Amino acid sequence: MDVKTLCLGVLMRRSASGYAIKKEVESGIFSHFCEAGYGSIYPALNKLWADGLVVAREENQEGRPDRKIYEITPAGEEA
Repeated sequence: MDVKTLCLGVLMRRSASGYAIKKEVESGIFSHFCEAGYGSIYPALNKLWADGLVVAREENQEGRPDRKIYEITPAGEEA
């Protein structure tokens, strides 16, 4: 399974940040499919966003940089 498909699988279940996707890959239900680090998750999310398969919104965090929360689009669900 490639990382883009893995990200879409996580996002089918719920909206998530790149960090939350990484945690799901490490210890969630997707941990048995493949390994993925931040160096592959964030480029995959950027490609999915560019292709219109996900959307992102920024969420403010107190004392920390804003984080992006990704949501799958109908086109992403079809993919």
